[in-house]
Amino acid sequence: MKIAFLSELPFNGKVSPSNNNMRTEFAWMNALNADHFFLENWNQISGYDYVMIIFPKGGVFLNSEGKTLTKDKNVYSHIFASSVVSDLKLKNKFVCSIQEGPTWYVNDFTLEDQFNFYNQLAECDILFSHNQYDTNWYKGLYPGKRVETIPTLMVEELIKTIEPKPENKVIIGGNFSRWYGGFQSYMVATELSHPIFVQSSHSSRQGEDQIPNLTVLPRLIWHDWIKTLSTFKYAIHLMPTIAAGTFSLNCAYFGIPCIGNNKVDTQKICFPELSVDAEDVYTARELVLRLKNDISFYNECSNKAKELYKQNYNIDIWKTKMFNILENNL
Repeated sequence: MKIAFLSELPFNGKVSPSNNNMRTEFAWMNALNADHFFLENWNQISGYDYVMIIFPKGGVFLNSEGKTLTKDKNVYSHIFASSVVSDLKLKNKFVCSIQEGPTWYVNDFTLEDQFNFYNQLAECDILFSHNQYDTNWYKGLYPGKRVETIPTLMVEELIKTIEPKPENKVIIGGNFSRWYGGFQSYMVATELSHPIFVQSSHSSRQGEDQIPNLTVLPRLIWHDWIKTLSTFKYAIHLMPTIAAGTFSLNCAYFGIPCIGNNKVDTQKICFPELSVDAEDVYTARELVLRLKNDISFYNECSNKAKELYKQNYNIDIWKTKMFNILENNL
């Protein structure tokens, strides 16, 4: 089966199995032995059984209230308005889209971009979502369209030599923005009375490095991030944005109890006792206190997470699921 991926990443070729920056989309490409192409070059793609498009988010035009943020157009407006999917379907068997970011992100596009983006997905053969929760969004907008989930994935081969050495410190899953909900994660983390850490990102706010008892880590490539994560004992990720769930999955691999959003598959599957509504900060605070004071509960959550990871996110299980979906469509 020949598979190609198209994304905003400006490179052509395969993802090396030794790539130290094996984040989720790279792991997908590697596991499917897929070729990757820069999205702008879609007219050059032909002869594939499946072309998987990760349509980029780009910059948003409006804020959550619909007020204009910038007069500049989304840098990918021309892609949304193009004939990319219809052109690809002329030269390849099937074309699929893979969700990028939360489903609602399109609401922050201009009206023209919203409809153009919708029309691109309407022409796709399969729509792949991040989580089971997301599937009803797509099923409601595209009645009768085949909608499947594409689970988040880690390539364990690259990190199997890392021996976790948990210390009395806590990692929060994102910065102090609405996207990540870092403020509430930090406030809950203070109950532990341990050093608190966060990784820098595109959503970092000025002054985060001045917050008491908070260390801001630099933006790390995937392998370095996983190695650093292995040194933590607790994790809190009250991120209201429902996305791919890589943070929870990374924590589950090492058995680091993670309190997080119950609408994210990796969180609710690997940490069923620690999954809450993202806005339910009260329950999150109660759970962190229980992890702190009840060692048997801590160990139960830790051991269960590692086992549930193996049962649901092992790469062989991932391949079986994905190839069944793709082969049954041929």
